[in-house]
Amino acid sequence: MKFIYINFLLFFNLLISANTIESLNEFFKNNLEFVQTSFNTINNSFDKSYGNFSRDLNNNIKIEINSPFKEIYFINEDGIEIHDLEFNQKRFIKNQDIPNNILKFIKNGFRNESLDFEQIDDSKFKITESEKNYYFEFISNNTLQIKYKDNMNLDNLINFSKQNDK
Repeated sequence: MKFIYINFLLFFNLLISANTIESLNEFFKNNLEFVQTSFNTINNSFDKSYGNFSRDLNNNIKIEINSPFKEIYFINEDGIEIHDLEFNQKRFIKNQDIPNNILKFIKNGFRNESLDFEQIDDSKFKITESEKNYYFEFISNNTLQIKYKDNMNLDNLINFSKQNDK
């Protein structure tokens, strides 16, 4: 009986994580608005960035930062092309030079077999990648929150919301 119970629990946990990963992948197929908040340790204040996230038919991602600076990021198979609209500058970062894989996961899809995934509860889970923890929470069907420390060890919070079709 214990063996059946343990197998049932293992199967149930795999099913929950598979459904969560599916929900995460489906969420990032939408056009999204986001607010990124990070703690500025120099000023002891919170900095916020506002923008939009979209995906084209070729699965390339476009991230537009609208405020406080105007920037556009194009993410494709080769890397990230960054357009600084205020200074009329462009630069390119190759995939192998990107310090973490979270953008690759968002672009190519999260997969159970390649993730260190921990379900916290029905709406919260943690993904550990290259010794960095990313905390995800589905606030609602239309809102996803991600918490993490960036490469400068600053706390970041991003709230993604599905855009209303107009």
